[in-house]
Amino acid sequence: MEIIVKMRFNASKQSLENFGRDKYLAYLPFPEDEDSKNIIISLLSRQIGVPPSKITFKGLNYNKDWVFQVF
Repeated sequence: MEIIVKMRFNASKQSLENFGRDKYLAYLPFPEDEDSKNIIISLLSRQIGVPPSKITFKGLNYNKDWVFQVF
């Protein structure tokens, strides 16, 4: 399964909202850095009930949204 996450960095609070089938909007209260992928994976893991080890980052799509693969 493929999950698309639209990222918003430097938000006032951290949250993850579902806005469609396998599409999420993530708000993170800090700028983008190398730990951002791991934080989003842990948020997705809690949201969809899958262990973090089953979620991998595939890359960015043409809209600059983050794409994750769930095994």
